[in-house]
Amino acid sequence: MSSPSLSRPAGLSIVCTLHDRLTTAGFMLAGGALGIMAVAYCYEVAARYFFGAPTVWASPLVSYVLCAMIFLALPELTRRSLHIVINLLDGHLSENVLRNLDRIVKILAIIACLAVAWIGLVAAIKEYNMGIYTNAYVAIPKWWLTALVPYGMTGSALYFLRQLFGEEAPAEELMS
Repeated sequence: MSSPSLSRPAGLSIVCTLHDRLTTAGFMLAGGALGIMAVAYCYEVAARYFFGAPTVWASPLVSYVLCAMIFLALPELTRRSLHIVINLLDGHLSENVLRNLDRIVKILAIIACLAVAWIGLVAAIKEYNMGIYTNAYVAIPKWWLTALVPYGMTGSALYFLRQLFGEEAPAEELMS
């Protein structure tokens, strides 16, 4: 979970462990969401083309679950540093300059993630208070989806912060 050389106070270690466990649970839910999407689409195709009875619920369900999957998986992808990286400068700059650029990028990523998390939180609260529903045949409260934005973005911001202070991405234990 953390770099062996990284020493942190016990209280912070507990918080980081809880963050890791919440992230793992979210990632597992994202995997389940992917399964739900696959089953819903297969059912829709079978119902439409084999039985001539298309569903009204499959498409909205897949849209909702896709949104949930993205924000539930995002912190784990950040934790493992599996986000997109454009490394055009790696061969042209010194290690010291690259390390400083990496720190700047992580700081900017933290700021961006927290800004989006805040915007998502404010939007979710407004949607809840106003009773706004999605615009689909099978409508659900919109805040159910919007509330996942702060979860994903805050979790990612915390991993960028942890990486900024020297924590390394873990081994591929979830992928094996």
